[in-house]
Amino acid sequence: MSNNFKSVLEIRTENLKQQRSRREHFSQGAVSSSLPPSAMTGHHTGSVLLQEDVAGGDVAIDMGMGPGSSRYQEQLTLLDEQDSYIQSRATTMESIETTIVELGTIFQQLAHMVHEQEEMVQRIDHNVESSEMNIEAAHGELLKYFRSVTNNRWLMIKVFLVLIVFFIVFVVFLA
Repeated sequence: MSNNFKSVLEIRTENLKQQRSRREHFSQGAVSSSLPPSAMTGHHTGSVLLQEDVAGGDVAIDMGMGPGSSRYQEQLTLLDEQDSYIQSRATTMESIETTIVELGTIFQQLAHMVHEQEEMVQRIDHNVESSEMNIEAAHGELLKYFRSVTNNRWLMIKVFLVLIVFFIVFVVFLA
């Protein structure tokens, strides 16, 4: 299960890297020389055709969209707000991506630690089982010894009595 999760995270990371490289390629790429000079300098003052018409002295109809109009300013403000919103969304997505990657590494470390601990748990379990078997064997041996001691007690009493008899015989007849 963790290998599957790891592969999904790797694929997702690769997709995000590709998206980021495409975004950088298309949004920050080199400016083409086929663009008009006004677009190359960065000062947008209307269309090239409108500039040529005004420069030529021809009459043009003012649609209220010139650089000085309030509607044009509103649209520029709206575009700036949209750009800042898109930029904030992009940074938020990048922070979410880094958080997900960090979580993935944390889960990988956790899985690795669990895997390492598995060997120790198995060894501890094996040691507990062997200790239990040794304790049971020792209990059996103690019971056997207790039985032999109780049987030997009578033997010891008999041996002690024989020794006392020999001692008395030795003291009485040889003394």
